[in-house]
Amino acid sequence: MASRREQAGLPKGAEMRVLVLNLLREIATPVNRKLIGDAVATRLGLTEEQLAIREPGPRRGGPDNPRSYVSWISEYTCNDLKHIGVCEQPAPSFYQLTEEGWAISTEEVESRNRERNRRYRLQRQRADGSTLSDRQSGGGDSDEEPVPGWRQELLEQLKSMTPSAFERLSKSLLLAAGFHDVQVTGGSGDGGIDGIGIYRPEGLISFRTAFQCKRYQGSVGPSVIRDFRGSFIGRADRGLIVTTGYFTQASAEEAVRPGAQHIDLIDGDDLCQHLKQHKLGVSIETRTEEYVSLNHKFFDQLEASQ
Repeated sequence: MASRREQAGLPKGAEMRVLVLNLLREIATPVNRKLIGDAVATRLGLTEEQLAIREPGPRRGGPDNPRSYVSWISEYTCNDLKHIGVCEQPAPSFYQLTEEGWAISTEEVESRNRERNRRYRLQRQRADGSTLSDRQSGGGDSDEEPVPGWRQELLEQLKSMTPSAFERLSKSLLLAAGFHDVQVTGGSGDGGIDGIGIYRPEGLISFRTAFQCKRYQGSVGPSVIRDFRGSFIGRADRGLIVTTGYFTQASAEEAVRPGAQHIDLIDGDDLCQHLKQHKLGVSIETRTEEYVSLNHKFFDQLEASQ
């Protein structure tokens, strides 16, 4: 039976990394993660049927999971490149090449990726005593789905929460981030406002901020931004939307539309990073290990010397 990757018409890991690397070089500016997925689909000439294949998740392929598999794998590949120093994120949801990324060879990309996978396996073996295959290391050349990392596991946990529990989590995050007097109002007929808090940076001025919590599987469209803004006009200075999904480019533009009250956006990736930063729902263990690997270029140069 064909794997999900094969059904979606996507190449294996190494070829996918080369494809995304070349696309980032061609675009040459910070690119939204949705646009890189669109660029991959266009370059490969994917059909509507292939684009209709859904990303893996707790409800695989369900109607509440609208994100395409090609979009998911494209972002996963960007993160692969980020972890080995080839690209970076100048802003949430955007990717661009590092200085190394412009000059690095595909052979060096795969060498770094193999070393990263080896370290991953060693860490997991030390953590649970098990032996993981190359396929399970994530980001390898297998045509199977990558094993989700901690962010994916955390997102799946967040998506499985009840609405009230997710609202309480958002309150805890805002308090940890420096908000005061945070009150959850969800379920009390507040027209889309799940809570209100006071943010006072540096103790100088304060902003009354309304927030909305959405456990989405896929994208949050601009209509959500507009509806939420209408619900807090006259009641708050600005808004904040926290979601487990992601915002479209149109949503991001609507959130900062000139002349309208500003709305800050926290998508699924940003939410995971904030929870990690404030150690909410995650445990962090820092380990110092020595990893030794062969420098094959050194030996090749010796063989080539006269």
